[in-house]
Amino acid sequence: MTEEASFLRTLNDRPDDAFARLVFADFLEERGDPRGELLRLTHTLTESIDIPDRSELEERLRFLRNEGVQPIGPFWRNTLGMKFVWIPPGNFMMGSPREEEARYAWETQHKVTVTKGFYMGVHPVTQEQWRVVMSEDSSSVKGKKNNRPFEEALWDDCQEFIRRIREREKKLYRLPTEAEWEYACRGGTSTAFFFGETISTDQANYNGDFAYANGKKGTSREKASPVGSFSANSLGLFDMHGNAREWCHDRYGKYSSEDVIGPQGPNGRNRRRARPPS
Repeated sequence: MTEEASFLRTLNDRPDDAFARLVFADFLEERGDPRGELLRLTHTLTESIDIPDRSELEERLRFLRNEGVQPIGPFWRNTLGMKFVWIPPGNFMMGSPREEEARYAWETQHKVTVTKGFYMGVHPVTQEQWRVVMSEDSSSVKGKKNNRPFEEALWDDCQEFIRRIREREKKLYRLPTEAEWEYACRGGTSTAFFFGETISTDQANYNGDFAYANGKKGTSREKASPVGSFSANSLGLFDMHGNAREWCHDRYGKYSSEDVIGPQGPNGRNRRRARPPS
């Protein structure tokens, strides 16, 4: 077994071992491997909010991903071939600043601490995966090899999917809370999108007939793209902007104006939170 394989095995066995992650980053950087810098930057930017030169560090993080530097995970696959990546605990500013374009009034910006790490699907659930688990495929957009996201599930449908996959895999599955989803989507960044303050249709599938901020109009594909068609963020997650809505566990409600630790969303409401495509 190589030294790198030994490190990866350790991270797979102990994904919450932050010290091991930083030692692995040292190992990679000493060998001129840029994955080490990406790993260290992601750790630094998710560990704390108040970091000197944060904007420059975020730009460096994006530069490394644009250059094709790959996240190290750890990753694992279930028997369906669904790939998951470890999301370490950390802190971030949830919501949006008042000056951000097209923000909702309820997006009050506040500090959130994600106290426990968790595994998250690298891609949205595909039509094929939905069909295998649920023995059906009612999606209106049929993709080649059914690798487009299954985009027509209601929240209760997702709960049934989770119940069945738990039974099949004998593992604990659940939807992320909205705080977990946004934390994972940001991947250590604080801008409107992981890509920066604007977005293009080269980076995500959305209605390109409309431009955001200083961006330009682009392609309007008018249907979901195969999962993984665009670049992943610093944690290795695809399609966090655009393509299909993604359900969260939380009920719908206004954000807190105070710092929150491990939020689970408001109680007593029937509406559930879905993070919309861009």
